[in-house]
Amino acid sequence: MILNENVDRKIIPVAGGKGGVGKSVIAANLALSMSMFGKKTILVDLDLGGSNLHTLLGIRNINPGIGNYVSGRNYSVNELICPTDWENLYFIPGDVLVYGIGELTKSVKARIVKGLLDIDADYIIVDLGGGTNFTVVDFFLISNSGLIVTTPQTTSIMNAYSFLKNYVFRFLQRAFATDREITAYLKKVLKERRPGGRKTVTDMITDIIGIDPVAGEKAEAFLEVLQPKLILNMIHGIEDVSLAEGLRDLCSQNLSINLECLGTVMNDEMVNRSINSQRPFILDNEDGIATEEIHRISQKIIQSSNFPEMPLELDYYADSFELAQIEMENDLAALQGVEEESPESEGYDIDKLLELIRIQQSKIQELQSTLKMLSING
Repeated sequence: MILNENVDRKIIPVAGGKGGVGKSVIAANLALSMSMFGKKTILVDLDLGGSNLHTLLGIRNINPGIGNYVSGRNYSVNELICPTDWENLYFIPGDVLVYGIGELTKSVKARIVKGLLDIDADYIIVDLGGGTNFTVVDFFLISNSGLIVTTPQTTSIMNAYSFLKNYVFRFLQRAFATDREITAYLKKVLKERRPGGRKTVTDMITDIIGIDPVAGEKAEAFLEVLQPKLILNMIHGIEDVSLAEGLRDLCSQNLSINLECLGTVMNDEMVNRSINSQRPFILDNEDGIATEEIHRISQKIIQSSNFPEMPLELDYYADSFELAQIEMENDLAALQGVEEESPESEGYDIDKLLELIRIQQSKIQELQSTLKMLSING
């Protein structure tokens, strides 16, 4: 695992826990934003079996990629790097020219990781597949500061939590791979199938301390290394940030990790249009709120020389989630200002206000229900 705070070149995997949360769109636009700020950025498509990142960049499917690297030894990873239409941004395709890439063996995954480590760049953004399987998790563990993309829907939040559970468990498995006693204990936990019988990571740490106090101290120290970041995508309002705060609290209580929020991206029709036009959305709506949010997220990463350590001004807000809420309030205020200047806004009436209140109440009920479900399944 690369500790990003200790190196100049940052490897940042991007996962989603499930499909349809906009993970690839966020990865592509974030990488482009970083390149616009003068950083040499490599965007890597590791969504093996579902590689389509090239379409979001408008790149034709004619270049060898990770599939060719996996299926033979005719290429090095550096030979797969393709230029794009934008200065400082480069791209490594996935398996679009190779069929039948299935579950990867440990040795193949290790070879891919080694190849990525040989790349010379300021930032390497790695777009991973959907789901919570260990192949995706293993690639997420390339570095200690991957990005989790989720929408505010209940199922998306639950899948993000499931992904983080597998992420922490897999990390402990690898950290204690040479300790037979702890490995046996972790295998026993993994085999637990009774509803509600699966232990939380916090429980597991307590058990490990009981087995071997020194190993328990190591486990606690190991978990402090993990610093995943959350990006809330397709956001509609402030209440969506509150839903993510519940995810943060569960990660702290049940998984013993500190989940920080890197930022939010509002739901915007221009994003869907950009997918159809096969062009990153930050190019065609430079003044749009979603574009500004992507640039803000990339600047948070770039301006933190020790990323994932975040230079937070805690005199003004409690944590990264409260900062995200403040940013969201400012974005909504700016958006409202634009709408008020538009002649179309004159039609805003009491019925629309009541509908907005109804939606907010529904969101609050959904938040309460989600937190209850996550607590039960934690």
